[in-house]
Amino acid sequence: LCVIALALCPRHQALLLNAALKMHHSLLLIFALISSVFSLWGFSFPVPLYQKPLALQSQDQHSIMDKLIPGLVKPQSTAPDGDIQRSKDSQADGLIVSDVLPKTKGINIYARLTRDFEPIASRLNDASKNITVLAPRNSAIQALPRKPWENPEDYSKFGEVDAYEGQEGQDRAKRNLQRFVEAHLIPVSPWRAEEEIETLAGEKLTWNKEGDKIVIQPGNIQVDTVAEKVSNGEVWVLNGVVNYR
Repeated sequence: LCVIALALCPRHQALLLNAALKMHHSLLLIFALISSVFSLWGFSFPVPLYQKPLALQSQDQHSIMDKLIPGLVKPQSTAPDGDIQRSKDSQADGLIVSDVLPKTKGINIYARLTRDFEPIASRLNDASKNITVLAPRNSAIQALPRKPWENPEDYSKFGEVDAYEGQEGQDRAKRNLQRFVEAHLIPVSPWRAEEEIETLAGEKLTWNKEGDKIVIQPGNIQVDTVAEKVSNGEVWVLNGVVNYR
């Protein structure tokens, strides 16, 4: 407009410049009005149409009890499922089951579970009460068709989605897991061949020799080795698991 105004006569220049000033003022008023309206409406820049909720961003596809018992599926690297080392001096040192169980290689999954339940931990720590621990190898627990805290009857009664959801579901899973641990505890030591004994879970077991191997019945569960003999009991390492249902 300024260039055009220079080519016009003074009178026309004044008229054109006056019109330009009025247009400038009008634009300023319109801009101020739009800004006020946006401010009143709480205008903000648009966001993506869908944003994944934080809860879903961090949620793993694991069951509740996988989170309650971290590392259950994968044993700790400090206790590989390798050769079992037996302490020859355990009895002489006055050790008890709770001392040697966590240090026995290849069974750290089961050993850790025994510490998750106070009645069981207290029983293993009681030097006045003998006990035989039938500890499944890590590989035996990992090979189970279902997790130790899962019970098919729970799925039938409550459904696969709700069986272990919420506080009631978690309590149910913990009870199942405690039963799994107790099913591998014999409240006597020494446990003699063909002597039928009831586990802390209420199941009756016996064992006999087949060649040079100890086999527990029912279930034909082979004992890999008697890993520890201490003042209040023994730790047997199993190649399978005792029926815990």
